[in-house]
Amino acid sequence: MNTSVARFTRFVVAGLILLAGPASFAVDLVEGVNYKPLKPAQPTSVAPGKVEVVEVFWYACGHCYLLEPKLAAWERKGKAANIEVIRLPATWNDMLKTHARLFYTIEILGKPELHDEAFREMNVRGNRLDTPDKIEAFFVSRGVGKAEFQKAFSGFAVETKLARAVDLNRRYRITSTPTVIVNGRYVTDASMAGSEEKLFEVINALAAREKPAA
Repeated sequence: MNTSVARFTRFVVAGLILLAGPASFAVDLVEGVNYKPLKPAQPTSVAPGKVEVVEVFWYACGHCYLLEPKLAAWERKGKAANIEVIRLPATWNDMLKTHARLFYTIEILGKPELHDEAFREMNVRGNRLDTPDKIEAFFVSRGVGKAEFQKAFSGFAVETKLARAVDLNRRYRITSTPTVIVNGRYVTDASMAGSEEKLFEVINALAAREKPAA
């Protein structure tokens, strides 16, 4: 092929790509390799028309800490519009339940910026936040009143959310983090997907299989 023909061919291909818009790549999923089915499938908590993606995490888990910014970026720009992301704290022992209570206290107090702060406090600064006193000091140092913290941390709303988290962890059979549950039907993680980057391809592909919640 001569130079002018080659240039023309590249021009036509480029034009077709632009007309087609962003590329969409199919992912070949293998059950038992890239994901496993959750049996029995579990009900979701999302609105009609949405597909639920649950990330089960633990604040003291280094892999969860590294995945969080990638998950947040995917949530902003990489997921389909009908996907709703829900973060669910792991609860398989008392320490994890304490950290789950921390997560729900952040949620009840309306302090979403403290979610990333809690990750950094444990994984970067080495403060494990493993007692209520340490958790209280964490909140107070970031402008939350002591009485306000104590009311939320031991309050009915956090207790209710924690009880539900324990139930969901049991039904999802969670034993490690981070783990992702897609629409109550599929379980995957970075190891099954092949990497953290491929994990989001697997999530997108599994979500695309699902009809919107009725």
